Amino acid sequence: MGPAEPADFGRFESRPNRELITDPARVHRMLQSLWERRVLLSAKPEGDEDWYSTAILDVNRPAGIIVLDELAPDRGHRRVAIGTRLRVMGVLGGVPTRFTAEVADVAVQDDIAFYRVAMPLEVEYLQRRAFFRAYVPRSLELRVQLVLEEERLEVTGRLLDVSLGGFGVQLAPDCPLSPLDVVAVRRLDLPEGQTVRCTAEIRYMQQEHAHKSIRTGARFIDLDKSVERTLLRAIYSLEREQIRKRPAGD
Repeated sequence: MGPAEPADFGRFESRPNRELITDPARVHRMLQSLWERRVLLSAKPEGDEDWYSTAILDVNRPAGIIVLDELAPDRGHRRVAIGTRLRVMGVLGGVPTRFTAEVADVAVQDDIAFYRVAMPLEVEYLQRRAFFRAYVPRSLELRVQLVLEEERLEVTGRLLDVSLGGFGVQLAPDCPLSPLDVVAVRRLDLPEGQTVRCTAEIRYMQQEHAHKSIRTGARFIDLDKSVERTLLRAIYSLEREQIRKRPAGD
């Protein structure tokens, strides 16, 4: 089961560097990029709580349609019919991208179902420099394991925050890492028991005197698409939890 959509979906509109694409040619180019790069998408029928996997199979601008693969797992496909509106999101070049589309036809070819969907009128995304940072509550105790392979050094710390651009981690005061070190992230724990592996560059290290520890910021390097998608879901989950715990009226 995928994560529920963040309760503050509308707040996306107020974030800096958000861009809403309405020009038909630009909308087409973005959809074309999602198709050509074979970006794995998450989608859910409006009114449904769960996200399902899909992908763009074709973009036909003259006909005004795009073709989406059937939702997986199968329970998602069973919720789709002509007229169903789908909320679709993915990560294009490291940038969260989303649109809403209406199913015009449900068809089957070679025992594989697909949907002809009306070309979206708009696509919205956050520019790369506008990564949203989700803070990790101490109660989760999510761990990060970093390895500097050239020096055969290995350190473990507590995850402080995470975005699609990188993460913050609390390390021991005698940590041997330095800014600009490129490390293998052997383990980066995420909510709901998920873990990802990737590569990152240490960007800064700051002494936290109150905690006798070092706050370290790292930037992701060449994230795999599946890792981006997992991170995006984790960020939405953490953001939703932050909103749930806010006092009423904030």
